[in-house]
Amino acid sequence: MIFSSIQYLIFLPIMVFFYWRTRGFARLALVVAASYYFYMSWLPIYGLLLFVMTTLNWGLGIALEKNLASAPDSKSTAKAMLGAGVVLNLACLCYYKYTNFFLANAIGAVKLFGDAAHLDATANLKAPVLDIILPLGISFFVFEFIHYLVDVYRGSKSVGSWMEFAAFTAFFPSQIAGPIKRYQDFVENLRTPLPWSGELFNEAMTLIVQGMFKKVAIADPLGWVITNSYASLTPISSADALLAFFGFSIQIFCDFSGYTDIGRGSALLLGIRLPINFSLPYIAEDLAIFWRRWHISLSTWIRDYVYISMGGSRGTRLQNMRNLFLTMAVCGLWHGAAWQFIAWGCMHGVGLIINREWKDFVDKTPALRSIASTWPMRIFNVGLTFLFVAAAFVMFRAPDLPTTWNIFSSITNLATANQTMEYLERSGVVVFAAVYMAFWILTDALKKMRGIETLEKPIYPLPLRLASWTAAVLIIIAAKPTKATPFIYFQF
Repeated sequence: MIFSSIQYLIFLPIMVFFYWRTRGFARLALVVAASYYFYMSWLPIYGLLLFVMTTLNWGLGIALEKNLASAPDSKSTAKAMLGAGVVLNLACLCYYKYTNFFLANAIGAVKLFGDAAHLDATANLKAPVLDIILPLGISFFVFEFIHYLVDVYRGSKSVGSWMEFAAFTAFFPSQIAGPIKRYQDFVENLRTPLPWSGELFNEAMTLIVQGMFKKVAIADPLGWVITNSYASLTPISSADALLAFFGFSIQIFCDFSGYTDIGRGSALLLGIRLPINFSLPYIAEDLAIFWRRWHISLSTWIRDYVYISMGGSRGTRLQNMRNLFLTMAVCGLWHGAAWQFIAWGCMHGVGLIINREWKDFVDKTPALRSIASTWPMRIFNVGLTFLFVAAAFVMFRAPDLPTTWNIFSSITNLATANQTMEYLERSGVVVFAAVYMAFWILTDALKKMRGIETLEKPIYPLPLRLASWTAAVLIIIAAKPTKATPFIYFQF
């Protein structure tokens, strides 16, 4: 059940209606039942997987807390329990997500060794391809399970109610692609949701309409336009290559932030506030700021449970560089079982190291420090950061590294005729969508400048808000969506 589908637009109002007409355990049971129905509408058998993993982690969290309370001076047993829980969750993730990747690379390494040693026995080896379907959202709820166990080990209280824990792990607005929730905040909000009000409804509907617009009017049409450029190794025109180069950055932002907007808006209709996942990432002045604004729930999770666990910024400069590089490599591998994702993560790791070293050098050089604070240099930094991010996203989108190189090498190709650019030239919808997207970016920028985190106090009067909703709906209809397209992050 995709957020941009008719099924979801029927499911959500029904859920909201019954949610506000129930209380206590009945409301909690409704949230769990609706979330499992939402998840199992795709492949019912994986509802059993989610149930088993939820139950195991819930029981382990309670046992972990009891052990720590009974033996506060000796954490050896608790540490072993935590290790077992983390291994269990990662093993499940690795089986579904990385088995075929590991098998293919292991067989490839054996064949490479055999060729070097002139062994005939390895010449015809082929990696078996197991028929494993990746459960939707497994990367996200595995990370939430690990966060839960680690935080209980660090002293946070476990969740005593299985139903509350099940609601945390299966909550349908964030179940498939985040944002990654912190259970302490979520369970408290679940117990005492925000009261229903006109302001709550306004904020929720603004987020939902905004998210639908990003997905249906921008991300899906743009994704369709640039698909051919990423599907061939033949040279393409310079204009088509540039469209593929920058287009996917726009597509993935609108697709993923659109999902988050719809999810956050849906949760708000239930009185539950999910964390912000994007904060104007494409106007970041350096790569470190970009990662503090892009997929915020993942970047903070990676920082708290991977980077800091490796040693973080402690130790020598080289150790810090190592930790930063390996953290981003893990981030790349988390996104997908393919070498281009690992290369994408490593590229960001190197970029973050260079970014940190350069900032340290600038801070120690008064002349450079004064230049860096000027508006022209800040604008230049924004452009340079976006250029780096867009180049890395080409590697992220391409099915393999040769396709990535084909996009880069075609940027200077002026001889080949344009193909995909013609669709944009004929499409008035894209122009209107771009103008309207600029309006929303301006709105987000104004909110950030005024320190506004929510829309409880709208910055625009009601007539303008109604006009913006109407314009967004009309552009969505004009985009002529024939079917609901899965969100990009569903594959992760």
